[in-house]
Amino acid sequence: MPKDVPGSARFALQKQELRVLRRIRRDQVRSGMFIHAMEGSWFSHPFIKAGFVLSDPEDVEALRSSRVDGVVIDTEKGADILVDQNVVLSAPASDALAEPKRPAPTIEATPQEVVVPLHAETPPAITTIASDAPCSMAEEYGRANAIAAHAKRVMTELYDQARLGKIVEADTLVSLVDDIAGSLARNRSALTSILRLKSKDEYTYVHSVAVSALMINMGREIGGFDVGTLRNMGVAGLLHDIGKMAMPEAVLGKPGDLTNEEFSIMKTHPERGHALLRRSREVPDMALDVCLHHHERVNGTGYPQRLKGNQITLFSRIGAICDVYDALTSNRPYKTAWEANRALKTMFSWRGHFDTDILTAFIRSVGIYPVGTLVKLRSNHLALVLDINTADLTRPVVRAFYSITNCAPIPPQDINLLLDGGGDAIVSSENPEAWDIADWETRWSALAA
Repeated sequence: MPKDVPGSARFALQKQELRVLRRIRRDQVRSGMFIHAMEGSWFSHPFIKAGFVLSDPEDVEALRSSRVDGVVIDTEKGADILVDQNVVLSAPASDALAEPKRPAPTIEATPQEVVVPLHAETPPAITTIASDAPCSMAEEYGRANAIAAHAKRVMTELYDQARLGKIVEADTLVSLVDDIAGSLARNRSALTSILRLKSKDEYTYVHSVAVSALMINMGREIGGFDVGTLRNMGVAGLLHDIGKMAMPEAVLGKPGDLTNEEFSIMKTHPERGHALLRRSREVPDMALDVCLHHHERVNGTGYPQRLKGNQITLFSRIGAICDVYDALTSNRPYKTAWEANRALKTMFSWRGHFDTDILTAFIRSVGIYPVGTLVKLRSNHLALVLDINTADLTRPVVRAFYSITNCAPIPPQDINLLLDGGGDAIVSSENPEAWDIADWETRWSALAA
């Protein structure tokens, strides 16, 4: 690559094989290119994920006509742009990828090139104008917090209307699903971690938002779903528990165990919700299915229809896992939240309850030590899990903040246990109460920000 390429950014690392990533406009894509990334919301294009060779003419046309802000190609793995595409003869003023007009008679819009180490764990960030470009937990935290607050207001109003027996207009939820999806695209853990901080009083409302986010994350982890399916998964998560609005408040908010009679009443909420959604507008079939069947179990012990195995749709099996995980890790009127690691281990031990393959994919999507988990390190420090490493779920990125040896706080220190742990490792996940850490939810959110 010439040294005088305008607008290029170079990151040189010695003794590492290099590859070239080139950022181009969507109208420059052609067959044979390796699509490394697509900039913008994943609702703006019809592809479930990047990392493929563009070979089907229909896919080429779909990408060209999409709403992505730009495309990043890997010229080591696929075709480069055509030479004459480097010159832009005319570009609309609204084209965000076009270079600013210069006095020169010919406007060159040279695509950005970034040289990155092929084997680097995390490639250097490519500066983009896309609002959904991947970012760190700290960068996304504020936006995710705002989305969570907005989602709580939306769902509180929707559930209050449902309590009055009013129909649901599901199409009004699409913009909220887009917001949730956009946050997950930027950082897969920020929003889901914030949603775990709900109080027992707001559980019913925020739980549905959490399940929506977890289902979208699951869909992305499994792969192969088109954009419409992923959006429907988000809507299904938001509406799966709407039947609880037909439950007596004395049962729904009871602080202790339910009696057999009360539990029989509670078990009717999937059917009550399904009946309400059938009378409502623009409700996807998937949302109807997940609402009715998210309490079914693979071994046939669930309710309301005691379905088993493949009688339960894929999406209801996904919904069941997301529903139980969020329930176990949340404070509810009758129980305190479990640590995420304990919840995952317990769910895996319930043989026959969940689809094992889907549960394994779920664990990959949230991590063995999900973001927000308190852990003890081999170095005798307490640390907060900041991010997961998909290459090794047992070695996440953590922020050490307390010396057990000295019984004293330390300046926060970020450690990537996969790359620079220096022999350090997680010994165990910990219960904050056992360490007299009051209000862990507030404490860890402050540590993570």
